[in-house]
Amino acid sequence: MKPSNESYTNLTVIIPTLNEEKTISMLLEKIEGITPHANVIVSDDGSKDNTKRLVDGFEGDLSVKFLDRKNEPIHGLTISVLDAIEECKTRYFLVMDGDLQHPAESLPQFYVKLEEGYNLVAGNRVKVIGKWPIQRKLMSYVARYLGSFSLMIRRRNRVKDIMSGLFASETNIWKQTISNHGKDFILEGYKVLFDFLKIHKNKLKISHVNYVFGTRDFGESKINKKVIWKFFKSLF
Repeated sequence: MKPSNESYTNLTVIIPTLNEEKTISMLLEKIEGITPHANVIVSDDGSKDNTKRLVDGFEGDLSVKFLDRKNEPIHGLTISVLDAIEECKTRYFLVMDGDLQHPAESLPQFYVKLEEGYNLVAGNRVKVIGKWPIQRKLMSYVARYLGSFSLMIRRRNRVKDIMSGLFASETNIWKQTISNHGKDFILEGYKVLFDFLKIHKNKLKISHVNYVFGTRDFGESKINKKVIWKFFKSLF
C-alpha cells in the first residue's frame, strides 16, 4: 500500500554533501515530488561551492536543514552521516548520495518496508548504468566479498550489498549504537553501513530494495586511495 503524503513526516532523508551545487537543487525537488512533507538534513563536509546557498534558498514543503561541518575537526562521509543521525528527530531516516546516482524514486519502497517492521532496509545495486573502469569493477567486487566475509566470521547481521550508500533504518537503533560504540566507526571513511553492521551485535530484521545505480553526470567521485585504505583497514 502506498503511504499517504502525511506519512513521510516520520522520515528524514540524510544527504551527505561535498561540492554538490550542480545536483543538490534537482535532488531536493525530486524528493519533494516523491515524498512530500519529508524532512531533509543536508550534512555538508565543507563545500567550497554554492551548495549551502542553494540548500538555504530552497523553497517548498520539505523541512530542509543545512548541517554545516566545515569547521569540524574530523571530515568524511561516515562522520557526516553520524552527525546528521544525531540531529534526526524522526522515527526513521534514509541516507542517499547527493549526486543523483541513487534513485529518489525508490524512497517510498524503503519507507513501506520500515513501516512493515523492518529495522534496516538496505539498497541492493542490481545494475550500474554507464561504463565503470575494470579497476572500479574489481575493487567493488573484492570489497563486497571481503566485507561480507568479515561480517560472517564476526557473526554479524549481513546485507546483500554492504558497499551501498543507500539505506534506511530506525533512528533510535543507530543513536544507541553511536552513543555506545561511536569510537568504533571509521569516522573518516565512506562505508558507514558496513561499520554499523560490524559494530551492532543484536539481531536485526533486514529487508532490501533493488535499485539501478545511475551515472555521475556532474562532479567527481570521492573514491581515492585514502578512502580505499580506510575501508580495508576497517575490515580487520
